[in-house]
Amino acid sequence: MKIDTSAKRLRLKLRREPYWHQISKGKFLGYRRTSSGGSWVARMRGDDNKQRYHSLGDYPKFEDALKAASVWMESVSGVDNHRYTLRNAVDDYVKHLEINNSKQSSRDVKLRLNKHIPTSLLNTELSILKTAQLKRLHNGMVKTDGDEEEERKSKDSANRVLAQLKAALNLAFRDGHIASDTEWNRVSAFKNVTSSRKLFLTDKQVNTLLEKTVGGFHRLVKAGVLTGARYGELTRARVKDFDPRDSTIELTGKTGHRICYLSDGAMKFFKDICKDRLPEAILLAKDDGNPWGKSHHLRSMREAVEKAKLPGECVFYSLRHYHVSKALLSGMPMQVVAENAGTSVRMIEKHYGKFTKTDRRQMMNEVVLG
Repeated sequence: MKIDTSAKRLRLKLRREPYWHQISKGKFLGYRRTSSGGSWVARMRGDDNKQRYHSLGDYPKFEDALKAASVWMESVSGVDNHRYTLRNAVDDYVKHLEINNSKQSSRDVKLRLNKHIPTSLLNTELSILKTAQLKRLHNGMVKTDGDEEEERKSKDSANRVLAQLKAALNLAFRDGHIASDTEWNRVSAFKNVTSSRKLFLTDKQVNTLLEKTVGGFHRLVKAGVLTGARYGELTRARVKDFDPRDSTIELTGKTGHRICYLSDGAMKFFKDICKDRLPEAILLAKDDGNPWGKSHHLRSMREAVEKAKLPGECVFYSLRHYHVSKALLSGMPMQVVAENAGTSVRMIEKHYGKFTKTDRRQMMNEVVLG
C-alpha cells in the first residue's frame, strides 16, 4: 500500500503493523494507522543483520517523516548499539577515569553528573540526543537572582558539568556508540567566568561611590557597605527585621536565616531609615516604594561606578569584599566575621587569606623573640 500522500494514508485499514515504504535496501519508512490518527516509524537492518526500529512520531507530510527517518538512519549507521543512552555514556566514562586516572576523579565526576543531569535526559538514547536539550541543561544551572558573583559562580559550575559531559560523549563517539559529535559540539561554555578578580576597594573609592548615588539606591549601597550582606539578602529585608535593642538585623538568603550584628554607624543608619515606618514595610525600597528585583540595580551600579571612575569590574558584590576585608584588618576574629557575613571560615581563608596573613605578620612583629 502507498503511504506517500495523506489521502492514501486515510484509506488504510486500522492495524498495529505499520504499512512500509522502502527507502533503499534494508531501509524502510512505516506508517501505523490508528483510530486516533497515525504515527511514523523507521526500520533498518544493521551491520549485525538485526532489524532496528525507531518511533518518529506524527508528521503531517510524508517528506518530513522521510527526512526524520533518514536522519535517524544516518545517526545509527555503523553504531554498535543504537539504544546506547546518555547514562551508558556517563557510566562508561566513569569506568574509564577509574582505570586511566584515579578512583577519586571517577567518583567526583559520577557524583557531579548524576546530581545535575535529570533522569529523563540520562535515559535519552545518544542517537536522538539534541543540542537544544544540552543547552537547556547548561543554561538551567545558572542562578539569576541579581547577585553578579553568585551568577558567575553558577556559570563556572555549569561549565565544569558541561566539560565533563562532553568528555563522556566524546568517549562514546570514539568508541563507536554514536556516529556524530555534532550535537554537543554546538554547545559553548560561558566565557570569562572561571574566576573573579577580587576587587578590594579603598575607603576613598567607597566614599566616592556613595557620593555618586542618590535616593533608594544610595541607601541600598550604604547598607551593603555597612553589613557586607548580599544583594538578595538586603532586598528581602523588612523593617521588622531590624532590632535596635540588640543592634542586629535578621537576614535571609542562600545560607538561610542569620542574625547580623551591627556597628554603631550601621545602627544609626538603620534607625534613620526605619523611623516612623510600619514593621512589614520593605526595609530598602526603590524610590517608588517598590522592592528591588533580581537585576534592577545593575544599571544604577554601572552608572555610579563610571561616575566614580572605579574599575569596570566593580559590582555590588565588591561591597561585600570591602566589608569583610575591613573587618579582618580591624582584628575581628575570623569565626565572627564568617558568621556575620553568612559564610564559612574556610571560604574566608580562601578568599581573604592575604588579610589574615597581614595580621599575623603584624602580631609577630609585636612579639619579642630572643
